[in-house]
Amino acid sequence: MNWPASASRLTSVSLFAVSLLGLATSCEKANDVGLELPGTSPITSQYLDLTVSTATVRQQPIETVNSNQVLVGRLRDAKVGTTTAQAYLNLQYNSLLSPADSLPAATARLDSVVFSLGFDQVYGTANQPLRFNLAALQQPLDNRTVYNSASAAPATTPLLSNLAAPLNRELKVWQQLASNTADKKDSVQVTTLDKVVRLRLLKYPATAALANTTFATLQSSPMSQEKLNAAWKGIALSPAAGFADNIVAFNRSYNSRIVFYFSGNNVKGTAGIKGKSGRYHSYSLVAGPLPTEAPTTGPKYFTQLSTDFSGTALASLATAGQQVSATATEDLTYIQDGVGLATRIELSGLQALMNNSELAVNRAELLLPIKQNTNGLFPYPGGNSVYLYEVNASNQPLERTVGATTYERLIQIERPVQGSQSLATGVGSPAAAALYPSYEALQYYSMPLTEYLQAYLQDRLNGERPSALLLSPVLRTNPNLTLNRAQLVNLSQPDAAKIKLRVYYSKLR
Repeated sequence: MNWPASASRLTSVSLFAVSLLGLATSCEKANDVGLELPGTSPITSQYLDLTVSTATVRQQPIETVNSNQVLVGRLRDAKVGTTTAQAYLNLQYNSLLSPADSLPAATARLDSVVFSLGFDQVYGTANQPLRFNLAALQQPLDNRTVYNSASAAPATTPLLSNLAAPLNRELKVWQQLASNTADKKDSVQVTTLDKVVRLRLLKYPATAALANTTFATLQSSPMSQEKLNAAWKGIALSPAAGFADNIVAFNRSYNSRIVFYFSGNNVKGTAGIKGKSGRYHSYSLVAGPLPTEAPTTGPKYFTQLSTDFSGTALASLATAGQQVSATATEDLTYIQDGVGLATRIELSGLQALMNNSELAVNRAELLLPIKQNTNGLFPYPGGNSVYLYEVNASNQPLERTVGATTYERLIQIERPVQGSQSLATGVGSPAAAALYPSYEALQYYSMPLTEYLQAYLQDRLNGERPSALLLSPVLRTNPNLTLNRAQLVNLSQPDAAKIKLRVYYSKLR
């Protein structure tokens, strides 16, 4: 049997003296910024831009186990360096996807074995094939072991080396029409990209022996996961030596499998296609990420990621705990998933804002402009996948304990309605920056910080004040692994677009 085909308003906070207004300020009508300030007399709202000090740092390791994608390949990038991705996959005997009555009988004949993985993203060029090696794991991945981007699993020497997997292959499929056309056709043939990498294992002696051993195991009765682990412990995929053209993201798909095609009249199942020598059948083992709607959980897998920063302005990030100032990277800082790049933001002037009484804050937001036209190689991280950590001087996230559980401290979402309990010092609801298109200037991220700034200035953070904030697309509880990247602008000119904390305020007197 085959698988399926494939701003809320706060109580006014007194902050700072009029003497601070020498910093960059502007004036807007309150209604224009949606503040809905109390009172009947005309009120204006001004804003103050506080400059920040920025640097690029690296978060390691990244969580990659059982993520939505598994990455394979190597890619050289002049800005960051060379990133290498290797994948480690358990195999799974899954009776929900391939029922036991479809297993081959002892008299069945093996005709073909195909290992396939579906992909949805290519970093680098898709005009060049992915060149990779295939090895077997020496032991299956352990369910009790924590794996991440810095982990490795022992594997054999490559069974196959420098295999070429085309990434731009096309195929023709029949597409159903919404309604009958004038010539009475109900479907039409269209050309689409074939986003599946396939490897025929019987074509090569080293993998043919492994495939035949596994097929013999499938013919034994009763079949079990323990028997499969003894025959074939898992797969390791790594980029070929000297290859650096692309990294492929294999996504959740029913194409994540090894399919055994066999024939013969005497098979356990009854389904099949009639041929000259009997009926043709197939049986599938899981090998990679299954769709989220699959009726069962797939096997364990993870991606190992490493980046060689040598020869770039970020070379010192190879040493743990280091950071690179924006002044050393052409007034840019980086955020990138997978590689673990993040931007350290030190807010200036906050100490001077405390315990003053002449102005009141209405809204605060962190503005983070992106350098234009820098998403050709790596897409920008989406606006729902960029977060702010509170970190110490060594760029380690601060922690907060709730009950018996310890959480990393992230900026939380603003309270949704007036009068509800503040989430500024909570856990479990991290705020995500919004990505805004800009038709007159740069695209930018915006992160609301009104409640957090109030808690910071009034020393109500429920813990120590952070040394800095860390902007990052990495979230430990998010299983979505990418290499998406943004270069943030940190220009030194006072009137240029750059990272800043914008605070809207009203005069009290």
